Amino acid sequence: MKRKIRPAEEEMGNVAFLILFAILWYACLVASLVNGGTRITVLLFFVAGLFPVYSAVTMIRKALFYRRQRADAIAYGSSQWGKIRGVMRQDIPYRSGEHNTLRYHRYYYLQVDITDPVTGAVSTIQSQGYRKPIHRYLASAQVRVYTDRSGWKHYLEDFQYKRRMSDPGIFDDRPMEFEETRAGNGRVIQVLFIAVFILIVLSSFFQN
Repeated sequence: MKRKIRPAEEEMGNVAFLILFAILWYACLVASLVNGGTRITVLLFFVAGLFPVYSAVTMIRKALFYRRQRADAIAYGSSQWGKIRGVMRQDIPYRSGEHNTLRYHRYYYLQVDITDPVTGAVSTIQSQGYRKPIHRYLASAQVRVYTDRSGWKHYLEDFQYKRRMSDPGIFDDRPMEFEETRAGNGRVIQVLFIAVFILIVLSSFFQN
């Protein structure tokens, strides 16, 4: 099973969806201009279409910022092997929507034991948060831990992933739970949204 699971802060999220949305949006505007659409209306729609573009650019810049930090830590070269001893799940509350509805982002944190090569003392560090239940994809508890120049931030690399999800994992003794992230990250909903959006825009522009 070939994959690379990144921490949430290094993910680009739904950038592909936002870019596709913007392409469809502006394609509809061009079609409206060709068919004699009202220029003021087209201008308003043009400005509105900049919001998803801005969101996509912001998400990309944020992900690249944290990826550069990881690359700097790896280039620094301070690393050692560690052993994953546990996983912690945390639900972070946030509010969104017109009615300021309370929702939760779910993150998974790996707890890794590392041994000081000089003293032999064992310490436990915690990874960044992952949106995916990364522990379900791992075939081995061994992982390489990179430490940045400050000595405070740690990055996990060289995960050994399962070939198939049915293969034995590192926490098979723990009860399974419903993992929303395994259902495709809401891609089905995104596709349906795009389809409905296209139908609405086309009907509004070409009903006459």
